[in-house]
Amino acid sequence: MEKTDRTHFDLAIVGGGVVGLWCAYFARQAGINVALFEANKIASGPSGGLLGALMPHLPTRWYEKKQFQFQALIDLEKLCAQIEDESGIDCGYRRVGRVLPLSHEQHVVAAVQQIEAAEFRWGSVNPEYDMRLEKQPTHENWPHESVMPNGATVDNFSARISPRGLTSALHKVIASQVSIFEDTKVEMTADKKLTLPDGSTITADNIIVTAGFGTFDLLKHFAPGISGRAVKGQAAILDTDLDPNLPVVHKAGVYLIVHNDGRTAVGSTSEKEFEDGQTTDHLLDEVIEQARAICPLVGDASVVERWANLRMQVSGRDPIVGPVPEHENIHVCTGGFKISFGIAHRMAQAALAPILGTDPIDIPPTFQIKNRVN
Repeated sequence: MEKTDRTHFDLAIVGGGVVGLWCAYFARQAGINVALFEANKIASGPSGGLLGALMPHLPTRWYEKKQFQFQALIDLEKLCAQIEDESGIDCGYRRVGRVLPLSHEQHVVAAVQQIEAAEFRWGSVNPEYDMRLEKQPTHENWPHESVMPNGATVDNFSARISPRGLTSALHKVIASQVSIFEDTKVEMTADKKLTLPDGSTITADNIIVTAGFGTFDLLKHFAPGISGRAVKGQAAILDTDLDPNLPVVHKAGVYLIVHNDGRTAVGSTSEKEFEDGQTTDHLLDEVIEQARAICPLVGDASVVERWANLRMQVSGRDPIVGPVPEHENIHVCTGGFKISFGIAHRMAQAALAPILGTDPIDIPPTFQIKNRVN
């Protein structure tokens, strides 16, 4: 734990995952005094994963959540370029598109509807964003033609990112201007002080809690009505040497994503029942074998890394963002589950707006904590 003589900050952020890092990044830009507290190492939880799929929600049945994510994905491309310039670290962002194989004939009808909706919802914002129906794989064995008997929808809006690249870049950029406390598990007292492991206390004009599953315990005095559960995810990296422009393939819950180094990330599981949230097992082996069958282009490439961790799923699935009712200087900005890397920056901007006095970000009603507290 880092030592500090300072006992008060303009803003304290509790949680050093991707959301907390974005909060610190934008707050630091505003010139306020910021402290970031992380119970372990920065981005050592689910934010330190392997996949990094940035896949938009399907454009049919459009509503506020889909619009929020759509705008976030648009903004992220420019933000990643900015972060790379500031840090000198590759964030691994590339708009490579996505392939969704169609297993059944009835899926074709839905696909046509999605293509028409994409032309309206996506194309009206940028005519370059496109979704189309392909009868055969656009790249040989990526995926294998047998897994798309009715073709596939292919879009050029989806992207991928390196979770570790982005979090490392954000960490480096904020390090000189934000007080960062790793291995520092804090507790929040009823009088809104943060108690550090050594018994000392920190106060702040505003506190943002973005601590994943730990959020619920931290806010027990202020928002006891919110809850969630941990869901285990497993993924792996295969030692391939493939074209990093290959699209993301998603089939029956299995992802294949080629990153800038040519290696392929595969995953992931979503396990609600598990014994050990940090250890990989036979379920990951099964995903790897499914990935090899879906995209034979990976061949028999060896596994260079296996990864498991716990993702937090808030009750109701949607993130929770905003000032806690009746405790306006305590804010929450957490959740996102599978789409966190695509929306974390926009969640951070929304949470910071009332603190910094910037223009408010439209937040879907289901995200707003005032609508989630019993």
